[in-house]
Amino acid sequence: MYSSEMRRDAVARTASSSIAEVAAELDVSPSSLRRWMVRSDLEDRPRSGRPQIQSTADQVVEALVSTAGARISGKDYSTRALADATGLSQSIVSRAMRGMTVPRDQVRGGDEITAVAGGFPLVIIGIRVADQRAERTSAVSARRVQRRIAGIVAGLRSAGVQHWPQRFDSEHRQTDAAVMLELLQAGSDRERFVVFDPHGETNDTAESANIAVHREFAEFLDAVKSALATCRDIPGSLLDMLAVRVRHGFEGVMWRQSSQADPRRSSNNSDSMEISSWLPKETRSITEHLAIALREEIIDSGYEPGDRINPRLLSRRMQVPRSSVDAALRRMVDDKLLDGSRGGSRIPLITTLDVLDLYAGRMAVGEVLLRSLALRPKRYFVPVQLALRQVEASAATKSGIDVEDADLHFQQELARASGLRQSARAFEALTLRLRLFISVLQLDYSPASDRILIDDRAIFKALSLGDADTAVSAWRGKVDNAVRHMAGLFARRRFDQDLWAQLTRRR
Repeated sequence: MYSSEMRRDAVARTASSSIAEVAAELDVSPSSLRRWMVRSDLEDRPRSGRPQIQSTADQVVEALVSTAGARISGKDYSTRALADATGLSQSIVSRAMRGMTVPRDQVRGGDEITAVAGGFPLVIIGIRVADQRAERTSAVSARRVQRRIAGIVAGLRSAGVQHWPQRFDSEHRQTDAAVMLELLQAGSDRERFVVFDPHGETNDTAESANIAVHREFAEFLDAVKSALATCRDIPGSLLDMLAVRVRHGFEGVMWRQSSQADPRRSSNNSDSMEISSWLPKETRSITEHLAIALREEIIDSGYEPGDRINPRLLSRRMQVPRSSVDAALRRMVDDKLLDGSRGGSRIPLITTLDVLDLYAGRMAVGEVLLRSLALRPKRYFVPVQLALRQVEASAATKSGIDVEDADLHFQQELARASGLRQSARAFEALTLRLRLFISVLQLDYSPASDRILIDDRAIFKALSLGDADTAVSAWRGKVDNAVRHMAGLFARRRFDQDLWAQLTRRR
């Protein structure tokens, strides 16, 4: 590709030399030189032919990789697997992955990640430098480190950290910068930090030579990749946390190496029990965690309606005391999430009336939430937009479980952004019950992934335009499709269309 400066120079030379001489001297064809001579504008022009797709492909791959967590090292996230999942060519996916990591020969191992903290307006990554006398060899393969670096970089990009310089400080601050700055102040002599600080929070703190502060996001990413390349490994617990937090704009990230050493912490509000990414942290309870864990247990263990739940297996799976599991199961029985009529806790028998009741309730509460959200300032739409990107990425994989998780997360972000705390909490409770229904009925959402994505895009577009009526109409259509899909799995049991119409008709 010839630069505009080179083309101007070539045209200027034709004033004293022939076209053939200038073309031979500059190694261009005479026909190209003649075209340049008749052009009034020698700046670069848009290329003809098919449009560039690499930038779009980068965003698609980033969305998939950013939520992979520790699974990024597995075969499901190889460039071939990502190409198959997205429909992109493997060469395009490979270029996208290369842009998020470092060449293999730069992975040299030895150092350790000690801390990662994130939340507007700071991102801090701490690295403990290995003893210079120690041999700098990685404990794992270079390819694993490469992929895990890509997971962190994709998370930073997908979370929208690059847009922090354009944010208004007072309106967007959600985390306590002082807590993160304590990481820098408490760092040892062998610890170095890479910091993204677009608003100058560290001006009075970052005086050490071990602290590299970056105002530009691109420079920060380059520094992060270089720093991570010196690590012997990147912990899976860190990747899993970032995969969850990316949906919240990277807010509230606080990972420390020491805090991950004991996986058996049992605090009800502990991040070691980060089973559900869409439950608000301040309202999480052991019961809610158990409801989400039950979904995984039902799928993995093949539970069917009427089967008794083994509390010992759940206690071991969730790494919480047996007494806590027993208490949570009793509460779930009281809340009618589980059946306790025959002793113990059993998977409930679900009727078509239960399905209609649940979906009618979600439809009604959802309408209230959407009408409130349509009136809110657009800054509250950021988490919703990030959640929609996850739906888009999951729909591309055609994985029913991933699409279901992403879609329910999108709906929960809509509820949370509405500003109606009580309605959002009621919607969340109904979502817990829906997750259990989906698991018991073994629903497969992969055939409906395209329809789910179309509905979610329509809802978000209408809300962005402040059009509450259109958003509610799209929501009603979405719920109507879902309840018919679920009720259709009841085989010979009839779906009462008249009752559904009566429950959901507009007043």
